[in-house]
Amino acid sequence: MLVHRKLDDRLQWFPQARFGMFVHFGLYALLERGEWVMYHESIPREEYEKLARRFNPRGFNAGEWVDVAQRAGARYLTVTAKHHDGFCLFDSALTDYKVTNTPFGRDLIGELIEACHRRRMRIVLYYSQPDWHHPSFVHRPKAFKDLQYERPDDEPDWERYMDYVEGQVLELCTRYGRIDGVWFDGVHKTEQEWRGRRLYALIKKHQPGAVVNERAGCGDFFTPERSLVFAASAAGYTVEACQAICVDAWGHKRDGVLFSSPVLIESLVRTAAAGGNYLLNIGPLPDGSLPEDQVRRLEHIGDWLAVHGRAVYGTQGCPLIGEGDDVLYTRREDRVYAHLLRWPDRDAIVLSQLRRAPRRATLLGAGTRLTVGSTEDGVVLRGLPAAPAHCAVNVVEMVFEDAAGVLRPLPRPDPPRVYEVRPDTFLALPAEGAVREGFGPKGSLLGLQALDQGAACLWPWSSPEQKARWQLRGPGSVRCEVMVELACPAPYEGSTFAVRVAGQTLQGTVPTTGGFRDFTKVRLGAVDLPAGRSTLTLAPTRLNYGYIFAAVKQVVLTPHR
Repeated sequence: MLVHRKLDDRLQWFPQARFGMFVHFGLYALLERGEWVMYHESIPREEYEKLARRFNPRGFNAGEWVDVAQRAGARYLTVTAKHHDGFCLFDSALTDYKVTNTPFGRDLIGELIEACHRRRMRIVLYYSQPDWHHPSFVHRPKAFKDLQYERPDDEPDWERYMDYVEGQVLELCTRYGRIDGVWFDGVHKTEQEWRGRRLYALIKKHQPGAVVNERAGCGDFFTPERSLVFAASAAGYTVEACQAICVDAWGHKRDGVLFSSPVLIESLVRTAAAGGNYLLNIGPLPDGSLPEDQVRRLEHIGDWLAVHGRAVYGTQGCPLIGEGDDVLYTRREDRVYAHLLRWPDRDAIVLSQLRRAPRRATLLGAGTRLTVGSTEDGVVLRGLPAAPAHCAVNVVEMVFEDAAGVLRPLPRPDPPRVYEVRPDTFLALPAEGAVREGFGPKGSLLGLQALDQGAACLWPWSSPEQKARWQLRGPGSVRCEVMVELACPAPYEGSTFAVRVAGQTLQGTVPTTGGFRDFTKVRLGAVDLPAGRSTLTLAPTRLNYGYIFAAVKQVVLTPHR
């Protein structure tokens, strides 16, 4: 997976924006059970496709959608041009399964882009690579996002299907004037399968100012989903976290449970403090209008940003630096912003992460000037009001002569354990002793999953870029047999992996086991471990189904006697 660490100058608008509004809309809105209803309920395609005959969102108003985004304080709008069901909200020349062939009869995406241009709102187009409608899409049984049934008129042909994808991306990039990004959604296959680099180059050729996410295997930014995890951001990558106002659906869901406004504002703050963008989704009603209860939450965010936006827009995040769960920081030029996620129980607060005191400190929204002092524990701000200025997050703006280096650096991680190689006994390299590196789809890290009796395994493992390393040290050259203990159920077997150490490589193939907790031992062969220090690395080389590897419990080295 190729994600560019440094953005082109023409793309700097994106991390400066910090907040966008996501919209999931399509045929699925008519059923009011979320955007995955066709898949989850195994609705036959011929039945689902009949929804197009009555798709007529008369309540849709492009200007209203843009107006709501602007009232929310969003700096860009991302909308589903085509979701997994294959139905197009734009007037594609490559399919009849589109919005202009419905009773609505209008190019919804075209109208929305035009409205964004008029209102100076940036527009990003979501495009799903998986397609449950197209007859050439190749479905694989039990694969994520692939249908589990066939129909007689299917003609699976991957190259033909990818030509279709490429053609539609070209349409989106050339028919509507300026677009500001393409948001792919299909992490379950490889970059080679998705033609990720080709799609990226095509977009940049026609829309050089457009950002591209990483879900086709090549992009400008990572996209964690419903998870505000920002290791990628801390490592210098651009990150956009997406979340829906509805707890368990992106498309419209009747009686769906919604997050509260304070929770959503806190999520925005956590994202900005980690150095990322926050993309918040709303699911329009079947008639194309926006649900009032979700609009109210967006307006609450907009009201908060009207006062506190200077602490979010254009700021630099301070990943993983803060006062536990209660205080997070952003900064810009000579100012540092302390975001108080919980209102202190006293009228003074100690900010232990600050190395020196600011010239002045003001509580935004109240205009209250705070008294600044210092103790051995850090900077002290006194004079907080008896009640917070806002029911969600409150922000203290601090002005410094020079804000560089004001925040204490992150503590260095403990050095990795070094495992001693002995010529007379086997050595187990456990999952919990590995140094985990690299990022998978959506900016995910290689995880550590607890097992019974205090053991653990490396899981989920979703990209060849994710590696596990162990540090070794031996008194002399030792020849060892290498065995990997792993688990993988059908149909995900068949991935390949490699163990590398001291310039030697052993290859392995993942067999079928009963489940991801049913472990078996795979013998790879022998290596010669040198005297002194060396590093053993385990990583996938090819992932079957594009995103599934295996759960790895340990690597065992057994010396030859």
